[in-house]
Amino acid sequence: DDSSIIVRDGDAPYLDPKKQKTAVVAILGTPNAGKSVMLNYIAETKVSAESPKRHTTRREIRAVLTEGDTQLVIVDTPGIVSEAEQRDYEATLTRSPWDALTGADAALIVIDAAKRLYEAEHQMINRLAKQQQEREWFPPLYLALNKVDLVHPKHKLLNLSEHINEKLECEMTHYTCGVGGDGMRDLICDLQAEAKPRPWLFPAEVRSDLTFAERVEEVIRERIFVRFHEEIPYEVDQKVEEATQHDDGTVVIRHSVYVNTPGQKRIIRGKSGLKLKALEQDASLELTNVIGRPVTTVITVSVKPQR
Repeated sequence: DDSSIIVRDGDAPYLDPKKQKTAVVAILGTPNAGKSVMLNYIAETKVSAESPKRHTTRREIRAVLTEGDTQLVIVDTPGIVSEAEQRDYEATLTRSPWDALTGADAALIVIDAAKRLYEAEHQMINRLAKQQQEREWFPPLYLALNKVDLVHPKHKLLNLSEHINEKLECEMTHYTCGVGGDGMRDLICDLQAEAKPRPWLFPAEVRSDLTFAERVEEVIRERIFVRFHEEIPYEVDQKVEEATQHDDGTVVIRHSVYVNTPGQKRIIRGKSGLKLKALEQDASLELTNVIGRPVTTVITVSVKPQR
């Protein structure tokens, strides 16, 4: 039970629900467009695993930003892959990005501006354009051309923006860098303008719909993606066994990681357990930043029982 650890970002002032405004925004893009980095920037904390590898995001995650009378709820979704690639992924991974549009007040389309558009991007843009034309109502679209710090010469951004805006009706195009925060404040303001008068979905101090245990899992999964390669990050299961807060404020997290084979277990442990120790140190440092108090992470690696 992780209920003994409640992470709050200060007690927010009370606001009459009749004066509250809320916007639910679905964020769509292909793998590695930078959606998770953007999500974490908006939430002002780590809520979604970040990694240069594809499909780090495995589930819908909601980041929450409450400012003044307005609450933004950003729904991060797994990356959209091309139709040819879809058969290699779980059905839920390919379906949920599109499901997230239902009930959204707006949609944010994130494109990696530093690379050319591939089949997956073209198919995503064409599908969005088709739905815009066919549906009676479709959420307003905002386009974020992301990773602009990596684009040279800069006129390439205008060419890309014109190409996409010829196909999609976008309310606004933003030029962003989720890592450095360039262009993010203007984007947030535009999304906040889509808020409708209705009660907030979350208390003002909440930054994510993830439980404490799920946030721990996101951080550890990210560190596994960074440190290990090939199939290992995708096949690992994990579970927070125990989270204990001591009198001095420090938190000890006991965590189990499950792999498919003894060989994978040896890889994660490393020679003399050094790789596992490095993973524990990585996770402890990141979780200390996320929680705002000292964290020690103890990770046990086991082979999944054979069915």
